[in-house]
Amino acid sequence: MKLKVFIVLIAFFSLIFSVWLMTGTFSYDSKEHAMKIAGKCWSDFGAHIPLIRSFSMGDNGTRLIHLKAPQSPLFPGEPIRYHFLFYALSGLLEKIGVRIDWAMNIPSIIGFTILCVGIVAVAYVLFKNKSVALLSLIFFLLNGSLSFFKFFHKYPLSTSSLHDIITAPHFSSFGPWDGGPVTAFWTLNIFTNQRHLAISFALALFAIFMALRLPKPIRWKQAVLTGIIFSIIVGLLLFTNQAAALCLVIWLFWFFVVVPQTRLPLIVAAIGTLPSLALLTTLTHSSGTIAWDLGYLVAHPLTLQAIASFWFYNLGFHIFFIPLGCLLLPKKAKLLLIPPLLITCIIPNLIRFSPDMINNHKLFNFAMLFGAMISAYTIVYLYQKIKDTSSHWIIRVLNVFLMGFMCLSLTLSGIIDFFPIYNDTSIFLPDESNEDIVYFQKNTPPEAIILNSTWFMHPATIAGRKIFSGYPYFTWSYGYDKETREQILLSIYRATDKTTACSLLIKNNISFVELSDRPEDFIQPNRPLFYFTFSQSYRNDKTGITVFDVGKSCQ
Repeated sequence: MKLKVFIVLIAFFSLIFSVWLMTGTFSYDSKEHAMKIAGKCWSDFGAHIPLIRSFSMGDNGTRLIHLKAPQSPLFPGEPIRYHFLFYALSGLLEKIGVRIDWAMNIPSIIGFTILCVGIVAVAYVLFKNKSVALLSLIFFLLNGSLSFFKFFHKYPLSTSSLHDIITAPHFSSFGPWDGGPVTAFWTLNIFTNQRHLAISFALALFAIFMALRLPKPIRWKQAVLTGIIFSIIVGLLLFTNQAAALCLVIWLFWFFVVVPQTRLPLIVAAIGTLPSLALLTTLTHSSGTIAWDLGYLVAHPLTLQAIASFWFYNLGFHIFFIPLGCLLLPKKAKLLLIPPLLITCIIPNLIRFSPDMINNHKLFNFAMLFGAMISAYTIVYLYQKIKDTSSHWIIRVLNVFLMGFMCLSLTLSGIIDFFPIYNDTSIFLPDESNEDIVYFQKNTPPEAIILNSTWFMHPATIAGRKIFSGYPYFTWSYGYDKETREQILLSIYRATDKTTACSLLIKNNISFVELSDRPEDFIQPNRPLFYFTFSQSYRNDKTGITVFDVGKSCQ
């Protein structure tokens, strides 16, 4: 098959699969005026939907246009601490009339499609073998962890095993939350939940592909143009996914060391990235929590046995094929792949880049893009060696079965983990049909901050407004001072007099107070204070929400 036809077929398959994957996990019911969110995406979308709406319906879009720092809809009052560009793009699309599901799905589909094609393209450039390139994509889509052991422990092998696999509603492993060693970050669920991840990996792979294709010697005009493109990609990644930006910098730095024709482009790129870094410090705050933290998610106390066991369960038989492949790789591929791959794997085992060590998984996911390529090369190499050294039909048949078994061992968990996504049910999130959301849209200004008595999927955030204190896991993991914010929230809700409450409300730029009949348990509000002394602007007996106007109440 000709290379162009091969790439076109890969692109077509990737597009069809991406459309199914993204639209199947997020869509919209026009009749019910409600978003349909896959159950396994529900938690992450509790942060993403408010962020999108803060750009499409709130004031973050205006702030960004005027180069003012956007603010988190879950923690207003300071520059955002989360890479926001993907969700700002989705918000812009919705603002110009694209329905919210397509506003997020279109860039998600494009990103995942390019990522799949990029894996094939980079693998082909490295190994000049279409079988290696195709197998690299398969190993990416179907993870090689040992979670299938847990699945068959729960559903022992039998005549109904195929039925058990295709009807499975849950992932067989979901560490660290299920207490098991296999983490939840090897399945395709990370790309349906974290929609910015695929497009950021795709951008990084595109830059690496460009670096691998540079001619030797390189003309200075091409070097400058390539450097500008590199700087644009790194700049975009700084606002889209900083983990992917770090991965790309690691790989490009290594290319600078060992590939002479990349040096001038990368010097240009380093200079060209400076404005993006300056803009980053203007528009965002870092989490400020980078620290030494050994072992990633390995159970403590750390021992060599614990580390080896953890990675064996998580990488599966890749843990054998990747080192073997590193020995078998062509000399040039060894030089280009092994050092940056090792660095990308070692750093997140030593350093925690945010309050939650879980977030380091992105670096391992990026590393495994190349780990999958090395495993694919190893299997194709072994198959070809055996085929070339023996012409006996029995050996050739055994060779096919042996390599098929190896491929199955590296994809069985991924095959099993595909069906919980396929079988997932949707949760409906009312949108225009929700009276509370409509109220906040029509009766509060875009820059309003709402004091909230409930956290998750608050109607004010679905309307594009900011709530004073969002879901604690989100605010903590982004690096915000959630404890101080929650103490202020409690001081207002539990205030014994109106003067104290108003003073705190005005000091924290809060425009409205929302008080639910079923608030978060820890709040324990002083209801009489608000019901009898504050100006009520909205009440919904069906949902139990009351809203008080601070401006009218605290004159």
